Amino acid sequence: MLLFSPVTVTLTGVLMLFCLKRLGKYWVPALILACGVLFYALADIIMFFDEAVTGKFAMGELIATIYLFPNYLFGTSVAVYFLQKLKRTELYQFLVNVFVFTSFGFVAFRHILIYLGSYEILTRSELLRVYLYFSISIFILIMLFNMYCMIAGGGGIKPTNIMILGIFVYIIFDIPYTYLQAIGQDPENDYTNLCYVLCMMLMACGLYFQVKKEYDFKLKGYEYSERTAKRTSIFVTVGILASLVLLCTNHIDRDEFFYIVLPMLVYWLTYSVLHNGALNEQLLKQRDILTGLYNRRYCGDIMAESVKMSYDTGKKFAVFYADLNSFKPINDSYGHDMGDRVLKEFGSRMLALPAEYVSFRTGGDEFMIVKNGVESEADLDATAVHLQRLFNTPLNLDTYIFTLSGSIGYALYPDDSKETDNLIRYADAAMYSVKHSANKDDFKRFDKGLVASVEKHKSLENRLKDADLAKDFELRYQPRIDAGTGKTVAVEVLPRLKSEEECTAYELLPIAEEVGLMNRLGKWIIETALDQQKKWRDEDRKNIAVSVNLSPLQLLDNDFLTRLREITESDGLDPSGILLEISNEAIMGTSTAVRQTLWDLNKYGYHLVLNDFGGGNINLGQMQDCGFTAINLSPSLVLGEEDKKVKTLIKAIVSMAMELDIKVCAIGVESREQAEALGKMGITCLQGFYYGKPLSAEDFKNSQYF
Repeated sequence: MLLFSPVTVTLTGVLMLFCLKRLGKYWVPALILACGVLFYALADIIMFFDEAVTGKFAMGELIATIYLFPNYLFGTSVAVYFLQKLKRTELYQFLVNVFVFTSFGFVAFRHILIYLGSYEILTRSELLRVYLYFSISIFILIMLFNMYCMIAGGGGIKPTNIMILGIFVYIIFDIPYTYLQAIGQDPENDYTNLCYVLCMMLMACGLYFQVKKEYDFKLKGYEYSERTAKRTSIFVTVGILASLVLLCTNHIDRDEFFYIVLPMLVYWLTYSVLHNGALNEQLLKQRDILTGLYNRRYCGDIMAESVKMSYDTGKKFAVFYADLNSFKPINDSYGHDMGDRVLKEFGSRMLALPAEYVSFRTGGDEFMIVKNGVESEADLDATAVHLQRLFNTPLNLDTYIFTLSGSIGYALYPDDSKETDNLIRYADAAMYSVKHSANKDDFKRFDKGLVASVEKHKSLENRLKDADLAKDFELRYQPRIDAGTGKTVAVEVLPRLKSEEECTAYELLPIAEEVGLMNRLGKWIIETALDQQKKWRDEDRKNIAVSVNLSPLQLLDNDFLTRLREITESDGLDPSGILLEISNEAIMGTSTAVRQTLWDLNKYGYHLVLNDFGGGNINLGQMQDCGFTAINLSPSLVLGEEDKKVKTLIKAIVSMAMELDIKVCAIGVESREQAEALGKMGITCLQGFYYGKPLSAEDFKNSQYF
């Protein structure tokens, strides 16, 4: 055994050293563990030479001291591992747990020594040494037990537990060994030494398989629920009461009573602080910081509660989706601070709703409200009207009065769907339908006719997320006709997904913005359209103006104007033949950066066209300041041109435009009668299916309008 032990333990330590390179950041605790094994081997080697070679037994005290090091190093290894693995709050809780149970173990061990009569045998220094050694040992054992309990998931449980078992058993065997040595007895025997060697081999095997199989695992975090808080309070209360009973019956003395009670109070205080911190952290995860409403991540939990409540009470619940109208102009004109105050005010209004309402902020200016306890269709309509009033009521902030509105869509559980994810999508689809209707300040319930649009929207999202612009997109060109001569004055450039022929640009572009594709897509459209314009000029001697829709994001892009000018100049194109269409929303409360971009575009000779004029809010001052040379009449006005009031409005717009030297184009012309009527009202150019659908470049070239 004198030769077997040092050779085996040395090889074990060397094996552990070879594993260090593949342990990543956890090589430090593994190195300390290996050092513990090698210290044991060193003590064995010294003992071998002392007994087998010299036969003098002169270094017994040195050997006994060296044999203490493995225990301390194994404990240090586990402690360092926990320092690396645990987060701050979990580490605090872990250290307090170990401290408390070590105190209990210390009191228990003291009584064991009294029972064994060791106080009469051991000197004061020996007793202190035993106490210190045992306290460290029990501290390590409790750390190992915590480590075992906290290991979660993955295949890493098996090899890691082998290593834990090796250290645990080693220390268990070492406690009586050290005690017998302290009281002057010889604890040496081959059986104990063999167990020590086997324990260290278990540590090495656990470490080796951890590396070889590349096991991965996480440590479970401490639970800070109300249930665990209650259990903690019971544990501390019972522990203190039991200590009082033991003190009063003279089973423990006053010092031991404080050894028990003080750590328990520290344990309870630490848990309470961390519990409150965990609750606050959980609250932050659940709530939107700005408005105080629930956020989207917490939606699943609330929906599950509503489903359970519906099952228990037999009543239904509805999901309302709302999007603010006219919020963007406030954000742009008055700044984000004012925009935040507006959102916060709406959040306060929703928090003040009755208990059956649960409100969420799901996006920038989008909200979701769950209404529990719905009993009838009339209840649904009343709720929608109530929410509409909530959004329509003007806001008074400082000296400003803001009047907004909400586009609201809703779906009912379980009538519209029993799947909560679908229910949310359906409410969103109904809201989207209202948002893109003539009356944005309205509400609508989801109907099955919207299912196709929901699926289409989802399909387009998935397509656009992974889209390759050059492969998946193409441009179509729709002629814009002079109302007087019937000749083509320009073509509007419209992007299409090659596999989605029925998807219009007006459906495609908002989704492209949602998935973050708009910036790249906008650049591709400009570059491709101008390249096509150059080809028509060079190959066919045709100077055809192109009209391109700009995204608000492009107007905020510092590189957009630079890139546009580079392409125009390098291709030798005339800026006046490039029409840039700007949405009406983009100029409502235009920010300084956007206004500067529009001024620069105008200065360099590009023609600015205001889109969808008359279809929503109109900012005439901004329109004139930003240098627009043309406006596109809203299709909603074109479709209603037979109505006397609409006709009067169109004539007024045309008269105003003429005074400002601005051309008016009617978009969405579908019949000869419409074209003639609009021409008589003073419209200068016309565009729509009456003159042809958007065509590929080749088909447009072969058409009568080229």
